[in-house]
Amino acid sequence: MTEIIDYLRNLISPVTERFVNEQHTLFLVGGVVRDSFINQKIKSPDLDLTTNATPDQIRALVEPVADAVWLQGERFGTIGLRIGEIRMEITTHRSESYITSSRKPSVTFSLNLEDDLSRRDFTVNAMAFELDTGNFFDPFNGRSDLENKILRTPLSPSESFNDDPLRILRAARFSAGYELKPVQEIVDTAKDLAERILIVSAERIREEVLKLLALENPTKGFEFLEKVDLLPKILSFEFNLDNQNLNKIFSLLPPDDPISRFSIFFKGLSKTKVKESLHRLRMSREERRLIENIVDFLNFVSNGPKSEQWTDEEIRRSLDLNQLNVEESINLIVASDLNVKNFLGSVENLKATENLLSFEPSLTAQELMVLLNLEPGPLVGEILRWLKEIHLRDGPISVDEERNMVMEQWGK
Repeated sequence: MTEIIDYLRNLISPVTERFVNEQHTLFLVGGVVRDSFINQKIKSPDLDLTTNATPDQIRALVEPVADAVWLQGERFGTIGLRIGEIRMEITTHRSESYITSSRKPSVTFSLNLEDDLSRRDFTVNAMAFELDTGNFFDPFNGRSDLENKILRTPLSPSESFNDDPLRILRAARFSAGYELKPVQEIVDTAKDLAERILIVSAERIREEVLKLLALENPTKGFEFLEKVDLLPKILSFEFNLDNQNLNKIFSLLPPDDPISRFSIFFKGLSKTKVKESLHRLRMSREERRLIENIVDFLNFVSNGPKSEQWTDEEIRRSLDLNQLNVEESINLIVASDLNVKNFLGSVENLKATENLLSFEPSLTAQELMVLLNLEPGPLVGEILRWLKEIHLRDGPISVDEERNMVMEQWGK
């Protein structure tokens, strides 16, 4: 038993004791078990447990010892709880599958641990520790696969991917994140069943895509997705991946900024196509805004200057499009493999003489209203936009110059 598992067993022993006293088993499963064998730091205190107790029994057992209980997943057999800083979900042993054309799983409860583990996505996630005894259960040789860097499914890939088609996308993440090589049967089946991804909710697909992009280097995951022809079905447009360029993207753009990484995939698309794809993935309003701004910036730069050289105004307007700092903007350009050396040189020259962090006016709305004796209203916004246009066109101006210009133009 690993030190991590031993620590967690002690931590949640009050829960374990209540289950054992009522003749129920309780097992630790999921990512914590997998990561304990590769000494990977636990990223969050969230734990997955499974039991032969029914949802009603789970609820009755945990409520007296939990600081909080939530029941949103009860109809799927899951009771959530928190004890101190530890959050956990306890689920009745189950198997689940998707009915054709359905976005929601059909859940069947089971009293058998192996049945439960057989319905998990990959063998490396189909391992369990019994919390009472510490016994380790690995009916599908997940630990061996983890050590040998192999990605397999507990049952046939056809059964697994039909049960939950999102697992095809997860295969990409595990391939990249744990350097696991999918067996050929996974690749072949994923390609045959790629169309099934369309029955999965857009929210789940979005979450999985962003998890993949948040890895240090997701290149192998995207290689897998290209091989099984899944990306066009997710994003609704065709494109060719260049692995060398992918490595450049992921080396220049940090994993803690998956949205910027994702934006590169939309380079060169029309505004309409970008909006359609982002809407299809149910990206949040803020995510859509960030991606659309970055794509506008990349497309603006890709189109080149109006004359032979970039003007200072064109540089300012391009940088204002994406709301990122200069270094991040330059990294986006280089990562996008745009042939725009003149642009990068022009940015560096302008950066030497101007602060390019922001082109917003120094005067605030409140200061404007005091200066012109205005009430809140659309005129205030109009004046601020007018001042910004001056910054973009002519370059930096001081707050005193802004006041003088405002008084001359609007103070009559």
